Amino acid sequence: MLNPSNDRLDYGQVLAPPSNYKLDFAIGTTYSLDLDALVGACIALGLAEETDSDLMKNPVCLLEALRATGDKVALFCEGGQIHLPNNVTSLYILLEKMVFPVTTAKRRGVAKFPSFHPKFWLIRYINDSNEPLYRVVVLSRNLTFDRSWDVTFCMDGRKTTHETDKNMPINDFISYLTKQLPETECAREKQKKMRSVMRELKSIEFKLDSKEFYDFDFVPVGINNNYNSEQNALYTLMEDTFHEVLIMSPFLSNGIIKTFNDRNKYIEHSEYALITRASELGKLKREDCSNFDIYTMKDAVVDGEGLISDENTEIRKQDIHAKIYMFRKNSDSYLYLGSLNASHNALYGNIEFMIKLHSKNRYLNLTKMQASLFGTDEAESPFQIADLNNKQIDDIEAKTNALDNFIKDINRLSPSAVIRENGELYDICVAFEPIETEYKVTISPLLSNKSALLSENIIFSSMDLTQLSEFYKISVFDGAQTVSRVIMIPTENMPEDREKAVVSSVVNDKNCFYRYISFLLGDNFIISALESNTTSENTNTAGVKHNKPIRLPALYEKMLQTAATAPDRFKEIEYLIKSISADGVIPEGFEQLYNTFKKAVKL
Repeated sequence: MLNPSNDRLDYGQVLAPPSNYKLDFAIGTTYSLDLDALVGACIALGLAEETDSDLMKNPVCLLEALRATGDKVALFCEGGQIHLPNNVTSLYILLEKMVFPVTTAKRRGVAKFPSFHPKFWLIRYINDSNEPLYRVVVLSRNLTFDRSWDVTFCMDGRKTTHETDKNMPINDFISYLTKQLPETECAREKQKKMRSVMRELKSIEFKLDSKEFYDFDFVPVGINNNYNSEQNALYTLMEDTFHEVLIMSPFLSNGIIKTFNDRNKYIEHSEYALITRASELGKLKREDCSNFDIYTMKDAVVDGEGLISDENTEIRKQDIHAKIYMFRKNSDSYLYLGSLNASHNALYGNIEFMIKLHSKNRYLNLTKMQASLFGTDEAESPFQIADLNNKQIDDIEAKTNALDNFIKDINRLSPSAVIRENGELYDICVAFEPIETEYKVTISPLLSNKSALLSENIIFSSMDLTQLSEFYKISVFDGAQTVSRVIMIPTENMPEDREKAVVSSVVNDKNCFYRYISFLLGDNFIISALESNTTSENTNTAGVKHNKPIRLPALYEKMLQTAATAPDRFKEIEYLIKSISADGVIPEGFEQLYNTFKKAVKL
């Protein structure tokens, strides 16, 4: 349990459908979002393949993964916290219908705007008999490529004949999410599916499948719960006395730690442990954490990747990002996992999601937790005792956070955009509410190299169809450093054939068309992708690759097999044919062949 050396999960494996199931609908949340990471999640959800597989390099596979999941995923993130991707592609247009930024309202008693901070998935899979299987995933990890150490919990649930109130906190959370959706046709369709999930959740029973834990509670934080689960489930953690507590939190508030430190005035022999980042030690006052043994990650672990990487490799430090609370009183023990930092904003402002797991002292206590996390050999432990006399202050991170927060302010300026035709091209008119700043702020469409200084009215002229997007790059420069993020701007008059143009830009010749058809008809996406690569590329004796078209008899055989075993896949071919706009891409005679099969399967 919680052993970093052995118990590791791949994000893609957590999301991928179980055997004999396929994705029906998924609701996800994250604070920060990397669009490439979302593409990987779509590959896992839609194609049941790992996020780091070779499919990420295959545009045909990416196109099918994004097209297949576009109407089946609703992902909510903090507005202004979409990270700039490394390699921008028009395929990102297909992500727009999945991503819904959340802009929170100001709350009394909180100095800054609360953050939308939960990391959560609720996924509905179905099998060939249309029987649902639900998976709930509670994480501390954002949907990014961050290298920090996180924690993940997941369990599956099936439909029963009786109703349960166990899932009401999830329904409260989903109800909150539906209110964050914009007034668009796409969002309304997602809302219908989310409400359908809420109705079905009343009869879904999740099972822990664990000897260490015998019960659980879902704990959404910061929403208006009908079930009032937040107060019930958080009481034990934030107000009850205890005999042992372990807190792992990358970010802290001194006052929250003080509440744990001072709570047990009438209980003897209490034990306290705190694991945090070295950069957070400066927030603590010695007298307010006097009972705690405090640990940070060793520098060799934080900087470990840099010590073994080549100079040209991008180096990312790794530190703890997990949020864990182990709480024991007498023989009862509880483990809280999720997104909640031990900070004032997290507890009294942000939107968060946690799960509370119930256990007993014989399975879960401070000694067992420390053995799992630290190991038995101090030299090999990733953690070290912290020295409060050696407090670190990261000025660069503080300045970066200030620029980040300013981008969030820009996101709250009610941006809007209108597209106007300009001959065969298009103009984009973008509008913001006025804002005063000493920073240099630029904005550019994500799929174009055009750029302009931020102002109340901006026009980007002569844009191609596949350059039109609701994603925009915002860059803020303070004279020393630049922070760039992606925001989404609601847009009127978006051309309806934009998605088809994306398909045509990928499937742009006969060989690619055949590869896509072969890929759609393959029994296994990986095998089909490999077949299409080996079929479309042939190496002559001189070692030079050239294209070799797929033979029609082999394609006919695949179509015949698919007509007998999976006729619904012909709908995907129908979509592809209707999306191709360029002449000469669809091979002569293929449509006639397809129409014959179409009639045979009664499409």
